[in-house]
Amino acid sequence: MKKQIIVPLFLILFTVMAVNAQIGEKDVDIRVGMGVSQFKGEEGLLLLSEYELNAKLSDYFTIAPSIILDHHGNLDIESANFFQANLNAFGSPSRNDRQNDFRMGGGLSFYRLSERGDYATRSALGLNFILENTYMINDFFLIGIKAFIQPYFNRDINYGAFLKVGINL
Repeated sequence: MKKQIIVPLFLILFTVMAVNAQIGEKDVDIRVGMGVSQFKGEEGLLLLSEYELNAKLSDYFTIAPSIILDHHGNLDIESANFFQANLNAFGSPSRNDRQNDFRMGGGLSFYRLSERGDYATRSALGLNFILENTYMINDFFLIGIKAFIQPYFNRDINYGAFLKVGINL
């Protein structure tokens, strides 16, 4: 299962790096976030961590693959209670080269949710709809907030919010 997840993520990462190399700019940042989400009809909230790589394609468009995990202190992906991989594209209506960047986006999502120690209780492909605002503290550090809703093809709906910090590379 690890190879099925890790290989596509590396392909996405290398694609982002290749696109960025073609552009000739170093508009890449890494963001880490903490937040909560909930599946419609489920009890309780998931406390999640997000790891995202952003590559600015132009002053208006960005692509951002990400991984979201909930492992209750365990760093092994195979034993995670919740694993999610996303490939998103964002549009910034007022440009993303300023100190404040409001952006709207969407993309594809895959999740695996294990409950009560069972392996792969549920998993599905779906879509992301995201609103995000980022504020550049200085040339290297940024903070932000993200709200999202994710309808999946198995009729699950996940929604939540994250607080994020990041660094420009």
